[in-house]
Amino acid sequence: MQGVIYNGIHDIAVKDLPMPHPTANDIVIKVMRNGICGSDLHAYNLGGDEIGILKGGALGHEFVGIVTKVGANVTGIQVDDHVFINPSRAKGSTSQLAMAGGLSQFNLIQDAVLDQNVFLLPQSLSFDRAVVIEPYAVGIHGKNIAHPQTNQSFCIFGAGPVGLASASGLLRQGMTRVVVVDIDDQRLAFAKKLGANVINSAKTNLSAALKKLFGTGTGLMGDERIGVDTYIDCVGLPSFMTDFIDQAKFGAKFVVVALGAKPVTFKPQFLAMNEISLIGSAIYTAVDIKEAIANVTQTDNHFPEIVSAHYPLAESEAAFERANTDKTALKVVIDVNA
Repeated sequence: MQGVIYNGIHDIAVKDLPMPHPTANDIVIKVMRNGICGSDLHAYNLGGDEIGILKGGALGHEFVGIVTKVGANVTGIQVDDHVFINPSRAKGSTSQLAMAGGLSQFNLIQDAVLDQNVFLLPQSLSFDRAVVIEPYAVGIHGKNIAHPQTNQSFCIFGAGPVGLASASGLLRQGMTRVVVVDIDDQRLAFAKKLGANVINSAKTNLSAALKKLFGTGTGLMGDERIGVDTYIDCVGLPSFMTDFIDQAKFGAKFVVVALGAKPVTFKPQFLAMNEISLIGSAIYTAVDIKEAIANVTQTDNHFPEIVSAHYPLAESEAAFERANTDKTALKVVIDVNA
């Protein structure tokens, strides 16, 4: 079989690899689709050590496939099942998440347990739709960790796959007061297609636009502030967080999903005075994954249309270059087995 190996910055290669053999507690799947993630591109451009992608590692963690072998101790999973794999548990440790081997034609899933690291998919669900489950679950976790309520308002920074996933998850949950902020009109058009309000922050005053949509709130001192209940940051610009500290109403929440690389400076006193919260969002839970699966099975859900291009495994280098340079391509997918 073949698989994509990470060798360093701008250096990946399709190589011949040994076929995996499961123990009694494992399964093997035939990988059908794998999406290229922003973390893959981080390693491709800047190096992967800090995010757990090491030289010689098998790339790929947004993948779905078909079960081909099942260990004797594994229950509830059968050969020919269509499955989504939770990459954070695929190799026995969350430290292996980004090297889960989704770009290998066959992949061993260690200590396979149904609804923990292996999730069954409807046979009728196409792999082209199912491949977005992993980024969908990331975005869904970002909104779920804030415990959203139907009467609340939500501002999502970033119309990339994860930001759009958060917006879609909220809208599918019945929230109607959702806005996506970006500077790319094409991506904002997709957010609007999902049902979200949109703001191009390069063309309008963001604070004024948010107040127009959601009204105003107050701080502890009675000062006028933006009336948004929850912000979900899927970009990572320091200004979004500092503006939140300066302008968020009493009790507002700011969920950090993006892996922002630059430090942020603010006065902690304003966190206390207005009882605003900074909440980190790391990957997802089984509940988030099941919600993502349920959402992609809904035929009127446009979110799976983020897939912009397909490449065969042999053209993985070209696929990475496309994902890296073409900002119109929301999600590039590799058809690991056609």
